[in-house]
Amino acid sequence: MSSQAPIKVGIIGTGIFAYRHLKAYRALGQDKFQIVACCNRSKEKAVKFAQEAGIPESAIYSDPQQLINDPNVELVDTLLPVQYNLGIVEAAIAAKKHIIFEKPIAHNIEDARKIVLAARKADTVVAVAENWGFHPLVVAVGKFVQDGSIGEIINFTYDSVRSYKPDSAYLSTSWRQAPQHPGGYLSDGGVHDMAHLLPILGKFQSVSAFATQRYEIHGAEDTMAAAAKLENGAVGVINFTYCAAGVTRQTLAVHGTKGTVRLLNRDEVELLDASGNPADTSVITKDFDLNAFSDVEGEMANFHDVLRNGAKLALTPDDAFHHFAVIVAALESVKTESVAKVAKVDV
Repeated sequence: MSSQAPIKVGIIGTGIFAYRHLKAYRALGQDKFQIVACCNRSKEKAVKFAQEAGIPESAIYSDPQQLINDPNVELVDTLLPVQYNLGIVEAAIAAKKHIIFEKPIAHNIEDARKIVLAARKADTVVAVAENWGFHPLVVAVGKFVQDGSIGEIINFTYDSVRSYKPDSAYLSTSWRQAPQHPGGYLSDGGVHDMAHLLPILGKFQSVSAFATQRYEIHGAEDTMAAAAKLENGAVGVINFTYCAAGVTRQTLAVHGTKGTVRLLNRDEVELLDASGNPADTSVITKDFDLNAFSDVEGEMANFHDVLRNGAKLALTPDDAFHHFAVIVAALESVKTESVAKVAKVDV
C-alpha cells in the first residue's frame, strides 16, 4: 500500500466513457485514485454514475464550475464534447486544479493552440486523455525506430480500418451525429492513429488527401486516404475508414535504410534486417515490460506518476495538438484539392 495520499478525482460528463475511466481508476487501486465527485447536466445520468462509483449525493453536480470549485477535488477528469474543452481547461487552471480531458484536444486549431499555450503556463498539470499513446509495444517500436535502429526512415504505409457497427452505442450520441470537430470520426478517431504514428515516425510536415462519406449517421466524411511528408523528409501514405465490413485492424510498415519494422495492431511486430531477412524482435522489446498497464489504465498510471512522483507526461498537450493538426490539414487538403501544411502551435 502506497504511503502517498490518493488523487481525488471529480468527473465531468458521466456518459459512456466515464465508466471506462472508472474501470481504469479501479484497476490502479483506491490507494492511487478515489472518485469523489461527478457532474452531468442530466441529473439522472449523474446519479446513476454516482451510485456505481460510490460518490455521495452531496458531491453530485449539474454545473461543471461547482465541481471544479469543490475543495475535495484535486484532479478534474472531463469527458465532454470537445468544443467545451477550452472553457473547462481554463476554469480548472484558474482554480489550481489538475485536469485531464478527452481527445481530440479541441474542435478547431484556434482553441487547440489556446489550450497548449495555457497548459505551458499553468501551475497545475494539463493532459489530454489519449489512451492509444499508452500501448507498451507501440512505445517500444517508437523508441527502436527513433534511436535509428532501422536507419533513416525512407517510406511508410499505415492502414487503419474500423468496422461499421450500426448497433454501437457511440453512434447514438448526438454530438457524434452532428460533430463540431472537423471530420467527425476522422478527427475523433484519427487522433488515436496519430498517437500511434507520432512516436514512431516523428512529426508530419504536410499532407494531400481524399475523403468520402459512406454512412450519413457518421455526420461527416468517414473514409480518407492521404499521402504525407514527414519533417524528417520521409514520405508515405495513411488510410482511415470507419466503414469496413467486420474488419477492425491497424497495420504499419516502416522502411528504413537499415531495415523494416511491421506493426500489426498493438500486439504483433515483425523486424527485417538490411538484407530483408527476419530478425529477432526481442531487441525491440528488451527494455520494456509488455505486461505493464496499457490503454486507459496506462495513461492514468502515467498521470499518477506525474502528480505524485514528478514524472514527465508521456503524451503532452503539444503532442495532442500535432495529432489533431495532421487530421485538420488532411481535411483541408480534401476541400482545396491541394497539399496542406500541418499547423504548428508557435506561429
